[in-house]
Amino acid sequence: MQKRRSLLLSRSVWIDVVKFLALVAVLTWVMYRGTGRLGYHWQWYRVPQYIVEVSDGTLHPGPLIDGLLITFQVSAMGLILAFLFGLVTALLRLSDSLIGTTVARLYLEIVRNTPLLVQLFFLYFVIAPVLGIGRFTSAVLTLALFEGSYASEIFRSGITSIHRGQWEAAYSLGLGRSRSSRIPPS
Repeated sequence: MQKRRSLLLSRSVWIDVVKFLALVAVLTWVMYRGTGRLGYHWQWYRVPQYIVEVSDGTLHPGPLIDGLLITFQVSAMGLILAFLFGLVTALLRLSDSLIGTTVARLYLEIVRNTPLLVQLFFLYFVIAPVLGIGRFTSAVLTLALFEGSYASEIFRSGITSIHRGQWEAAYSLGLGRSRSSRIPPS
């Protein structure tokens, strides 16, 4: 019985592989025919100059590599700030303060209900000239505010998913609010 099941499973895997390769072949053929009918001559020989530049016998990163590095910097800094914005907003939403809850809710509703591109344009073209913020900082701040609003809901839902009995058990053991919120070392 086991041998037959193994044989059927291996046959099924091979059928899936053949189907996948057939799909790739059909898609490749469709793309080849579609681009051929465009009548456009693709000039791939021009691409390397945008990846690597050669000057004075040394290699320097081209504009595409420079853009990639800046993208990594914006993403890394935006991720760190998004974590902070998200955590602060989640804690404000869970607080007993009416002002804190209102500010957090207002931030979430405004940021989550507008597209990222609109926020980027608004921050860069409206707010940045008034405050003297540069383009890099505008990009980082916009990304951090946008992602922070979603991260705050993740943090908040994680905190509220802990059953009330778990909190009461921690308090009955004499743990304060900060000690009961911390993860114990393993």
